[in-house]
Amino acid sequence: KVTENGNFGNFRLLLNILGGIGMAERHSIGYMLTQIALGLYFFVTGIWTLQGGNGNEIAAAVKSVTGGDTARIVCLVFGIIEVLAGLFLLLRIFVTFSSPIDTILMVVIMIAWIAAIVLLDFIGKGALPSGSIDSVLRWLSTLSRHLLVLGGIVIVKN
Repeated sequence: KVTENGNFGNFRLLLNILGGIGMAERHSIGYMLTQIALGLYFFVTGIWTLQGGNGNEIAAAVKSVTGGDTARIVCLVFGIIEVLAGLFLLLRIFVTFSSPIDTILMVVIMIAWIAAIVLLDFIGKGALPSGSIDSVLRWLSTLSRHLLVLGGIVIVKN
């Protein structure tokens, strides 16, 4: 229901009731949805990475660059970072962290994702397009999805 001045009265009331939720009063719905999407994305992909990477692009890229114990260790590190990043991003909806801790964790998430982009889109086996139009379009599509995630991280970092 839109009130006379254009505000969503019932929604604003709900936000006031939920005043303990850190983001509810500070950020827009778009920001909150971006944070939830990123949190769920990292949590789920982290679990997939920890399970050995069936269908997970980070695990597949790591395994294409290195093998054996090194691949398992790198996948384990990426998986743990992803799961923790997802939990942290979801927790930020309800809990306000101190500024230095929040900033450090968000920078760690951003650096890890930039490393993932480099690995997935530039270094991993078959990452770069082979020259055909279809290959170039597929690579651009993948790169754009990865950049969308990075853009979301930058947005929720602030």
